Amino acid sequence: MDLNFPCGIPLVGHMDSVLDLSFSKVCDSGFYLASVGRDGRGIVRRGDTGEKFRTLLGHQSAVRGVSVSENATIVATGSDDCTARIWSVSSGLELTKFRHTQMVSSLALDTGSERMLTSSQERASKICLYDVNQSKEVLCVYQKKLKGVRNVIFCRDDRSFLASSYDRNIQLWDILSGLRSHKISLPHHAKSMELCADGKTVTIGYGKSVVFFDADTFNIHGHHKMPFKVMGASLHPQKKSFVCASLEGKILKFNYDTGEEEDRFRAQLQMGHNISGIKYSPDGEMYVSSSTDGQITLWSQSSGNRNSDEDSIASYSSDTRDDLLDEVDGQSEEEDYD
Repeated sequence: MDLNFPCGIPLVGHMDSVLDLSFSKVCDSGFYLASVGRDGRGIVRRGDTGEKFRTLLGHQSAVRGVSVSENATIVATGSDDCTARIWSVSSGLELTKFRHTQMVSSLALDTGSERMLTSSQERASKICLYDVNQSKEVLCVYQKKLKGVRNVIFCRDDRSFLASSYDRNIQLWDILSGLRSHKISLPHHAKSMELCADGKTVTIGYGKSVVFFDADTFNIHGHHKMPFKVMGASLHPQKKSFVCASLEGKILKFNYDTGEEEDRFRAQLQMGHNISGIKYSPDGEMYVSSSTDGQITLWSQSSGNRNSDEDSIASYSSDTRDDLLDEVDGQSEEEDYD
């Protein structure tokens, strides 16, 4: 793909913090990027250019979660207004509304765009499973006690899902039985969690670490420490590299196999604003960062984006789970819901 935009130039559209990003897969018409924000709107863009395609209007409060179907036909959004909504990508119109008793802060569509998971950051939150096409009634409720849920993703060929929580655990749930079978405990809650295009590798960014593990075996494939708190991390779809970002705007790219740094720069943010997320495109030729000033910025995978003379940042890898579980910094993490 030839990039048709100047990389590093912010794309405007949101009027407040961008809270979540989601890419479709590459389909006949290309691929699409959806974003949602504190301004209550969703925006769908053409992924290869960043050109705005549709604006999704209807939520009455901040929109915190977004998931684009793999074939780019529908978008699911979740909001503080206690609704999850399904939108048509082609028309931008709302198709279905699912009412909840709690804010909907994260959601996920399965690979066939047939089912949707929703969850909430609120305490004693419920993870709900819906049939997108047949009924507004919940198919199943998975009770999550203690603290709220930050992210949910389908895995294991949509037979299971992973939920990351503010209780600092990542748990695997079987959809049919409703039972939890595996768990990873972290010293900090996960800021981001995503499933790679291989359908197995899970990337999580938390505390000052980026970790990769296998969703089938729960074996840890890599553990990389950073000298800053990680706001988000994303793995290249062919696992060539991974990127991570700090709150203050540092973005780093590393070789996935060796852990060696390949790129390092600072995103240009408006005064007083921060990075809110980062994600690779499905073709792997760029990655996208979002920020609290409402901007989305596209960065080239192949071209160096360096604009900083800071010292290189070292990384190390480990295949042992003990390094992950034993990582403590002597201080308790402040409870936050960013």
